[in-house]
Amino acid sequence: MSLSTMKYGCKVIMNLEAVGKKVLKTVLIWGTPGKDPNEDIITFLNRNNKRHPNFNTTQKEKVKNDSHCDKFDITLLSMCIKHCCINMADLNDAAWFSDGDELENLLYQIKKARNNAMHESLEMTEIEFEEKTKKLQEDLIATLTKAKERFGRSDAELKEEIENLEIVMNRITDEPLDLDDFLRDYHSDLQEHTISRLADQLKQHSTYEKSITPISFLTTNKVKLPLNKIYMATKVMQGRLEGKEKDVEHLDLMKLVQGQSTQPQVLVVEGLAGSGKTTLVDHMIKEWSQGSSDSIRGLNEYKLLLKVQCRDPHLSSYVDLIDFLFQPSTTEYKELLSKLVKKSSLLVIIDGIDEVNKSSRELIRDILHQMQGNPKCTVMFTTRPEALQEGLQLIPDTYYRVEVELVGISKGQREDFLHRYLDELHKTCPGTTPTPPTTDDINQCIKQLDVERKEHFRLPLNLSIVAILMYSWPDKMNRNTTQTELYYLIHELTLEKLEKRLIDNDLTKDFGRRKRLDKFENWLSAMYCEMFIALTHDQLTLQEESVNKHKLRSKCDTLDLPPDEMMAAFMESKTVKTLRGVDLDCYSVPHKGFQERYGALYVMQGIKQLEKPEESENVKQIMLSTPGAGQIQLSKMQNLLQMLVGMIPHDWNSIMVKDVLNLLQEAGVNRRDQWLDVIEDTKCSEKVVKAIADHFPLPVASVNTWDDNGPIVIKDGRIATYEKLLGHLPTTQVALSIHRDPASLNCLLASLDRHVCIKFYLWQTYYHPTKDIHPDVDQLLSKVWSPDLSEYLGPLSDYVLSRLQQVHSPRDIRLSISSNHQATLLMELITSTSFEDLKYLGVVVTPEVLPAAITTNIPGNDNILIWLSLLDVTDERASWACEMVANLIKPSQGEYYIMFPRSTLDEAGWIRMIQDLWRRGVKNIVEMLVPDTSISSDQEDRIKPICLNTLGAYLGRDDFNYWKK
Repeated sequence: MSLSTMKYGCKVIMNLEAVGKKVLKTVLIWGTPGKDPNEDIITFLNRNNKRHPNFNTTQKEKVKNDSHCDKFDITLLSMCIKHCCINMADLNDAAWFSDGDELENLLYQIKKARNNAMHESLEMTEIEFEEKTKKLQEDLIATLTKAKERFGRSDAELKEEIENLEIVMNRITDEPLDLDDFLRDYHSDLQEHTISRLADQLKQHSTYEKSITPISFLTTNKVKLPLNKIYMATKVMQGRLEGKEKDVEHLDLMKLVQGQSTQPQVLVVEGLAGSGKTTLVDHMIKEWSQGSSDSIRGLNEYKLLLKVQCRDPHLSSYVDLIDFLFQPSTTEYKELLSKLVKKSSLLVIIDGIDEVNKSSRELIRDILHQMQGNPKCTVMFTTRPEALQEGLQLIPDTYYRVEVELVGISKGQREDFLHRYLDELHKTCPGTTPTPPTTDDINQCIKQLDVERKEHFRLPLNLSIVAILMYSWPDKMNRNTTQTELYYLIHELTLEKLEKRLIDNDLTKDFGRRKRLDKFENWLSAMYCEMFIALTHDQLTLQEESVNKHKLRSKCDTLDLPPDEMMAAFMESKTVKTLRGVDLDCYSVPHKGFQERYGALYVMQGIKQLEKPEESENVKQIMLSTPGAGQIQLSKMQNLLQMLVGMIPHDWNSIMVKDVLNLLQEAGVNRRDQWLDVIEDTKCSEKVVKAIADHFPLPVASVNTWDDNGPIVIKDGRIATYEKLLGHLPTTQVALSIHRDPASLNCLLASLDRHVCIKFYLWQTYYHPTKDIHPDVDQLLSKVWSPDLSEYLGPLSDYVLSRLQQVHSPRDIRLSISSNHQATLLMELITSTSFEDLKYLGVVVTPEVLPAAITTNIPGNDNILIWLSLLDVTDERASWACEMVANLIKPSQGEYYIMFPRSTLDEAGWIRMIQDLWRRGVKNIVEMLVPDTSISSDQEDRIKPICLNTLGAYLGRDDFNYWKK
């Protein structure tokens, strides 16, 4: 439909918006004779003790900021007339909702005409337009006439309003309609007409599935697990790779860009293979389609959500995308639709930049070009790290950009994830395994795998594989199961399930087992090759040419294997609709990671067939010489190569190991955490570890950061890996950051001998201090401490005091004090140590410490940030806390921040504490943080001014997650 066939419908909207609104505004003015023109409606209602309409947020904003009612729409004007005007029927009177010739009835007719115009087709004939226009003009004149009588206005006023009405309606009828002018003047009205219908189409669109399909071999039917039952918020971080990491609340992901700029925004979500990027996208689509913002704030601010799958080769422009998503509306609104959409409040999710192909790259460029002038547009990219730069290069400078990293499932939540997943497998696939695991079986398996501590279990995809293996093959996993082995086990389970089905298949039931396995291997080799070739062409779905015509299906025919069974065991069949409406039958693996594993198996087969495996660059040559392969871009082969390293046998020659690792570095593996993942995936093979040591990033001299330029940071989950690696590295600086039992470091002590510890953090003993310091902790500290230590977090003991007094230039000291003896040690440290270079001082105090043990204030100056944390303050301990704060804070100078983790005072209790601190002369508090469980946000608002007026401090609520027991 062109504009020429829609122009009459557009002109009906123009008449309603230009003339209908003017008539209703006149009725509102005539019916509120006591209203000051500069007085907003809410003030007028309050002054006259009238009930407020049920304004939504947008309407409230308009009412407050537009006292003359110039920008009110027909709906808002109608609400104001009903509540504000004199001599009108009661609000619930039937006159407001029925036909008739009274003023209330006529007002109802205008609103009804407006609603009809917004929801009916714009296409109409000239005769239909003339009829609608005549009826509208009659209703508007009758409305003015009745309003003149009801409110006692003059004949001259009525005549002037009618003449103006006729002039405007005649002009709209006679003037030609220009599309751009119409969009400029009536864009918001036409949008309301179309966008809600488009949103409904999107919510029903087949692209937006609300389920997850795990491995297809579990049942003969497609297994779909409900996303809302198994979805778990993944950990999101910002600035981690720059050494300025901070956690991002999953709930506030979109708030990182919303309202931050007058430009359109881009949110880049980076994450490793299997970190949950696509699942996050599916979850956001589900939330948006259901009108929910419970798990991601701000989603409901977008009128439309468009999803672009970068693997899709069928769309190459913004108009293509609109035509594809909005059939049949694109037929109805041909020239208007693309312009309306790109001016709306819009979220465009572009999933999988690492999967981009020639067509989708052009599509992304065009979308970003089209949206440049729309500040209400947010574009969200998801990408693997290796494709991050390619994605960033597509983004114009005119966009406001924020980058975050999807890290995976946090420790403490992985067990819950597995239980959820297994529960849904039990419900969805009953009877597919002889003896489903019991809760005890699951808990034992989780404990044996050490799921909470092993780094590769942070990835949701790996946990999903664990769940499937627990369900079908629990005895195959053990404490040392690596990521590569998870893929291997799921592959072996697939083969086992397939073999059982082929025993009963008419084509293969008479084969002997050896013959059947030989045919398996033959077909698998062809499948591995096809998957590798598809990867080189950026194809994650196998189209007609590679499947049906020549390769895998014909291979099945040659081997007398049933093609549907073979294909369905490893891939999902799906029908993809192209822009031209053609249905294509395609196959794709459940996740790109599986396709990359198959590609790695193809390369591995080539390696095993080498005549001279001792020569260098063999691996690259295998990839380059593959018939039908596209250009080899190593950056896109990063995950494949890492899986290949995980397949390395212990007896591989050193040249081959170095060959693969060099390719891996060339592909973009250069960060420490990436190399650590590789080491763990090979079970710390000595040959691999020694070769990786040559690639491992070492600290840059004098750089004191938490990124790869700073000291090597050793955390709980990496202790065993560093035990193997440190012995192959030259003497360097290390930082220990231990959240669990410090004794876990014992196995690392020998490897640490030749290195220098400059940061040492014992988080558990800091956040959860105990009264007595275990001798083993001091013994451990004695083996790793160095005079170059600049940062320490943990308990204060006699030994720690003696070493801190010898540290050259301490920069960050955080101490837990849980006994009077430790308080005495703190006093000695304060009086005997120069804090000239100290930037951060933290002190945690438990109720076991008596205020009398604090005899010296903590020194404060402009250079030191001081945090005092008083634990477990109750009503009975409030006086103790006040006295302790008064003794610790130096009243004459310094800036102090005070926290009260795990405290239980209520609103009145916190007010009493603030007043007590003020009476004790406490000064220099910058901020006071209390548990968000102790007061509500409303109570916080009431306490804030009291805290500010007495102590001069800001008061806030905090979840204190680290302090929770």
